[in-house]
Amino acid sequence: MKDIVKVAFSHNCILKRVSKHALEIIRILLLMVTLANLLHAQTGAVTYVHDPCIIKSGNYYYVFSTGDRIEMRRAQNLQYWSRLDQAFQSIPEWGVQEVPGVSNIWAPDIFYRDSTYYLYYSLSTFGSTISRIGLAINTTLDPRSPEYQWIDQGKVIESNTENNYNAIDPNVAEDEVGRLWLSFGSFWSGIKLIELDTTTMKPYPNTPIHSIASRSGVGAVEAPYIIFKNGYYYLFVSFDFCCQGVNSTYKTMVGRSSVITGPYRDKYNVLMTAGGGHVVIEGDERWRGTGHCAVLLDGDENWLVHHAYDAQANGVPTLRIEKLIWDEENWPVIDNTSRVGDEAQSRIFHDYTLFQNYPNPFNIQTMISFTVPDAADVRINIYDVNGRLVNELANAKYQPGIHKLLFDGSSLISGVYFVQSIMLASGKREIFTKKIIFMK
Repeated sequence: MKDIVKVAFSHNCILKRVSKHALEIIRILLLMVTLANLLHAQTGAVTYVHDPCIIKSGNYYYVFSTGDRIEMRRAQNLQYWSRLDQAFQSIPEWGVQEVPGVSNIWAPDIFYRDSTYYLYYSLSTFGSTISRIGLAINTTLDPRSPEYQWIDQGKVIESNTENNYNAIDPNVAEDEVGRLWLSFGSFWSGIKLIELDTTTMKPYPNTPIHSIASRSGVGAVEAPYIIFKNGYYYLFVSFDFCCQGVNSTYKTMVGRSSVITGPYRDKYNVLMTAGGGHVVIEGDERWRGTGHCAVLLDGDENWLVHHAYDAQANGVPTLRIEKLIWDEENWPVIDNTSRVGDEAQSRIFHDYTLFQNYPNPFNIQTMISFTVPDAADVRINIYDVNGRLVNELANAKYQPGIHKLLFDGSSLISGVYFVQSIMLASGKREIFTKKIIFMK
């Protein structure tokens, strides 16, 4: 409300000679405009979101994303997001055994069918085809429910060094007749599609794998997402490179087919198996590497949900939601008049915050980030489980904004440590502590 009043009264210098009645009308109109903008604001726990997928359940929207044990967030209106506990307590033991060095769970997808939520997830390491897609089920997404429990169902599909594809980035789609399909893939020979048994929600034995998108040379394609609309199956994918902060070149591309197995073509009639796909959204001066999307078909409104790296915040991966509309030829385009998030992001530094390090657990190096809304003296220390100081990471004055510090743990032994921040400004003292896990 303070923001609304401030906006309205900032116009008083222009309105001094306007009659009192007219002034009140104009003030009301200004309040209405400001309220409309606030309704499109996206706030809360929207930073450090990578590879998001989304689903609506009851009165809430839920976002799942890459993290230590799969990050979970929810909102009632696509605007203010709250962080929930992570989906898993630990990486499934079967995955630890089969994927050497796995330390995080990547790129989930969420699907609902017959009173059950199906959470698909990826286990891999960078640059390797030794990868697995797993599955966990739940009957509710509400952590307060006594029925809430993710039950792991094990491996869905795998890839190994002898395969020319990579079994990560899963997405489940239903075709016109109710058959279910799993698309997946990253780099190598591209995007694959395989039919699922609707009983096990895993592939039928000996079922064929279809190739639906690929790029030659060094061109990367990954993160498929398929929807059915307007009589077509639309295949959204990400081209080029993620995970490089402001240097990320990710962009979201699309093609379509009248049959879920393809062939998919872009609006220029180029096959997606021949590098086709035209741009839905790509990075701009502020939002870099716009990719790994999901599409929410929510009644009459359609939304593109993805991550992007905020160049105004040192490249922090951030949840972005754009409204999709359809042109006269039934191709998806971004409705820039209804974009969710810019105003909220400009107000992201309203609190003193210490973020969870990323990645966590980590091997050698991890990023520790924090925000200060005002100039503040900041001290950040690393302690072992016995409370012994092992590293003084920061002890300086920082200006308002988000700040990132790279912590190198090469001198430490594997184990649990704690990062503590003390922030002092204008007589205010804020203390935060996060647990970090170092695995050599």
